[in-house]
Amino acid sequence: MSTQLAEELNTILEKLSEHARRTLSAFGVQIEEAGRVDESNLRDALRSKGLPELEAALQFHRDVGGLSVLALSLTFSPARHVVHWPARRTPSGGVAVPVGSSAGAVYFIDASGVLYRMRAAPRNKELTPVATSPWTLLEKLALLAGVEPLAKGALRLRFRPYVGAALAGALGAEPAVEATDGFHRFFRRGSLVIADGHPLRDEGERDTHVWTPDLEDAVAALRAAGSARGGLGAELTTAAAELQIEPPRSAPETPSPEALREGGAVALLAGAGEEGTSGHVWAPPGSPRLEQTRLFAGTLLSWETVDDQGARTRDFTGAEDTLRPLLTPRAVRGLLRLGARVDPRRKGERASLEHLLSCWELPAHEAALDFEERLGGLRFANVQWGPFGIVGAWPDRPAAKEVASVDEDQLVPIGAEILGSVSYAVDAEGSVHLEDEHLEPTPIAVSWPVCLERLGAASADEGELPCSCQIKARVGLAVAAALGAPPVPEGTDQHASMWYRDGVSVIDVAADPYSREPRTTVAARSEGDLVIALQVALQAAPDAAVEVFGVKGDPSPPAPEEPVVVRARVWGNTWDKAQRELCVYGGPERYRFVWR
Repeated sequence: MSTQLAEELNTILEKLSEHARRTLSAFGVQIEEAGRVDESNLRDALRSKGLPELEAALQFHRDVGGLSVLALSLTFSPARHVVHWPARRTPSGGVAVPVGSSAGAVYFIDASGVLYRMRAAPRNKELTPVATSPWTLLEKLALLAGVEPLAKGALRLRFRPYVGAALAGALGAEPAVEATDGFHRFFRRGSLVIADGHPLRDEGERDTHVWTPDLEDAVAALRAAGSARGGLGAELTTAAAELQIEPPRSAPETPSPEALREGGAVALLAGAGEEGTSGHVWAPPGSPRLEQTRLFAGTLLSWETVDDQGARTRDFTGAEDTLRPLLTPRAVRGLLRLGARVDPRRKGERASLEHLLSCWELPAHEAALDFEERLGGLRFANVQWGPFGIVGAWPDRPAAKEVASVDEDQLVPIGAEILGSVSYAVDAEGSVHLEDEHLEPTPIAVSWPVCLERLGAASADEGELPCSCQIKARVGLAVAAALGAPPVPEGTDQHASMWYRDGVSVIDVAADPYSREPRTTVAARSEGDLVIALQVALQAAPDAAVEVFGVKGDPSPPAPEEPVVVRARVWGNTWDKAQRELCVYGGPERYRFVWR
């Protein structure tokens, strides 16, 4: 950063509180030369888009144009944002032009100088007012940057309706006037932060938030909030809680009304997507401790405890009992390893699912209805399963209407990544298709039980068999025979075949969905079995390329008498593109894997 830009940055920072200056500096605040363009460039950009040359936008550019905070993905660059984002209408109907962005949000300013936030995701394009000036916005962002995301051991309490002033008085927090305006009120005492409203969260706009690393402060906040007003709702959020997933049969009795009254219990304030969820947050008498329960239809879903030993959550939605009648023990182990749970809040009755599908003009495939009945609400790893929960979460749901006919060739989703673009869908025959952003729907299994069997087995292999290899050829039958692994009919169909014995797993696919090429994967407990698999595979397909995982490479040159037992081409994203060949030396006593 040049001397001139450094001076301009200092001018900006001098207008902020000491806390904001210190926080933003720690997060990498700077002036980007590309964003600090001449005012004429901003005027030209506004005119080229047919937008009014708002004096407020021009003043924003003069004040903070070019400011960025790397760790917050924050950039104030009006000229650049006007080019890339269209103007929006404020809730009152006025024009607002884009002036900046941060992680997940775009900022706009109107003629009066009010700043608005719009979610960068496509689902919600409404503007929410967040600050009356860039300085106030920076103060708010600096306060939030110090408490979110939650650090290990930190706590957040959320209350509705507002009780910020009462909590501040009870906890000795002072008003943070620099971050307070007509949209949000902040209070602060050391590392304790209280806010009425949340500038960056739609869900939190009507709530009071308390962030603190101190359990005693959190307990005091809960008790003060309960005393401040009736009809209050609360929710406790912790970071890095120790999670224990258990089946529903392990759930204890819910706390008695007497215990809840004694602990000053407040009704649970359920979050978005938790419709129908109830529960309580309370602080039992004695040493500082917080408890929180979640229930649905009278069933205990989870019980969270925070005390001087840390945060612990017992989750009673474990899928073990649900999966056992449907899959092999190995597949069940693998899915439980991925945290498989069944959330009854994401499950729908058959009639409700049929109605939902008809709203979207989707066919009611029997396979989708059957999946929902048996496994609706299933979740493991990063994937949510069940058509009711998936389709029900789609935005802008159309109203129910009479449809003359539905295209039965359409696929119905049964699984979708929560963060990502991969999804699974079934056709009229029940076959499962894999879909991705850059992948046409591709059949991968003849039924959803076969699909889940493979996913579970792959996870079990990853957790139980430390070394593995992939061969770019379909040679599973020969490899399995050499290793004495019998077939697994539950995971075998026209798309892929599976074999397994204790210590060895083999699966080959006719065509990988992405590369469209055959592939065989072998996982083993011992390097010796892995070497046998490579030898047999290369005998059956001498030109096949391979990848090997979970073994330690040894770059030392071989001794003259040391035999080469495997030599193969390497494919894939090797860590060094120059290393394109794998050689395995030695014998059963000690194998050496050398990439070159």
